[in-house]
Amino acid sequence: CPYHAWSYSLRGELVRVPSKTLPEGFDKADHPLYRVALSVWRGFVFVNLAEDAAGSAHSSFDPASADLGNWPLESLVSGHVLRKVMNCNWKIFWENFNECLHCPGVHKDLSRLVPIYGRGLMGRHDDPEWTRHADNDAPEFSGGLRAGAETWSRDGQAHGPVFSGLTPAEHAAGQTYATSLPSMFIVGHVDYVRSVRLVPLGPEQTELTAEWLFAPDALAATDIDNIVGFGTQVLEEDAAICEVNQKGLRSMRHKAGVLMPEEYDLHRFHDWVRERHAALVP
Repeated sequence: CPYHAWSYSLRGELVRVPSKTLPEGFDKADHPLYRVALSVWRGFVFVNLAEDAAGSAHSSFDPASADLGNWPLESLVSGHVLRKVMNCNWKIFWENFNECLHCPGVHKDLSRLVPIYGRGLMGRHDDPEWTRHADNDAPEFSGGLRAGAETWSRDGQAHGPVFSGLTPAEHAAGQTYATSLPSMFIVGHVDYVRSVRLVPLGPEQTELTAEWLFAPDALAATDIDNIVGFGTQVLEEDAAICEVNQKGLRSMRHKAGVLMPEEYDLHRFHDWVRERHAALVP
């Protein structure tokens, strides 16, 4: 501890106290570090501050999340890390993540890459008239990348070897999401994987850590700047608009907004937050 210089073993046991004398009855064994729960999922280490946390890292993922089983997550290595402190509450970021009504105005380049985002929609069934286009696989209706694009990059092209185990549907999708509330989401692309972690620093500050993961033997042959530059742009755009939203919450008159039909995932998120709060009531 940098304050009083109490020293602990790697197992968390108190091993040294610098005081010249100790209080009567003081026993180092009574003052270990607090235990936390650990769970490993496909190379990611999850920490739960509860000593005996229920469930596992795997069970923390949203049941509606996609399956990333065809991506070799365990063998990937880090190619780039972005850390950013956003001046917004963590829940504002997740609200932003769960809708795309903001996409046409905030994410111009992303909306060109994923045309359905340019319509303010997340998926085919978000369109109230989706049955009219049920057989139309054009990306503005199906949700895939624009014609000729392969991945999330500045030019839409893959800039390294693509993962060999992906299905044709996973190739065509362009992005495959898995979400573990409240701390992270993972996106599988054809040539890399991106993870985004969130840590609340206070009521109006959240630390975001994004990591781009690549196959070890492909890292040297990959144009990382083309990939990272695009992903960073999207995250910076989200961070900026989330900070604007946070400022709006300080209004003395405004109490609440109204969810639109496209924001069904926000409604699910709000229910999730309420359930977690209710579970804390003694």
